[in-house]
Amino acid sequence: MKLLIFGATGAAGGLTVRKAIEHGHEITLHVRDRSRVPEAISSSDRVKAIYEGSLSDESSLSAAIKGQDAILSCIGPKSIFGDYGRQFSDGYRLILELMRQHGVTRIIAMSTISAYDARDKFGFMRTAAYWTVYMLGRRSQREILGIGEVFKEKGEGLDWTLYRVGVLGDSREDGRVAQTGWIGDGKTTIYLERRDWANWMIQEVEREQPQWVREMPVIYSPYPGGIW
Repeated sequence: MKLLIFGATGAAGGLTVRKAIEHGHEITLHVRDRSRVPEAISSSDRVKAIYEGSLSDESSLSAAIKGQDAILSCIGPKSIFGDYGRQFSDGYRLILELMRQHGVTRIIAMSTISAYDARDKFGFMRTAAYWTVYMLGRRSQREILGIGEVFKEKGEGLDWTLYRVGVLGDSREDGRVAQTGWIGDGKTTIYLERRDWANWMIQEVEREQPQWVREMPVIYSPYPGGIW
């Protein structure tokens, strides 16, 4: 597959690119700073192009999106304390418009458990996390919610999935795949290891029939005694 990946300079994005390389996909990257792409990634013969630009740079985004089979994105606010304005929500608005222009229909992009889905039920840890972010990082949370609004309003006719992440961790092990669910369903936790996240991204994009189309599932690491 021809995959465009956003977020290659971050931990989860880098793992996703490496997994895509392992699976033999033809990869294009869009990054803000090309110099931050790890040499092991930029030198891979599976990485066909690296475009540098912001999420408002229509020229670089258009060139990166053209000809792709699907888009994977691990980008979003890095900290609850930042003021990101609308750079991500406006960026996704432009990306969705360019996808239509170039006939690209599949995108799998990141949100967080701050965003609500109608299938969610009460979950104590999620509620605590939501109000903590609300009190300490209201501007960041507002942008996360704005991303969801953009996909719901502008994603008609596209096979988008907006997956939600919670508390992130790392593991030296590989081979596990994040599971999907809804807050308060009795099995879904808010803990997610980045390797499980990357494995889930590649699993989902490789499906012949896309799942979770125009849905916002939580992805989590399936460990007993996880954080609810």
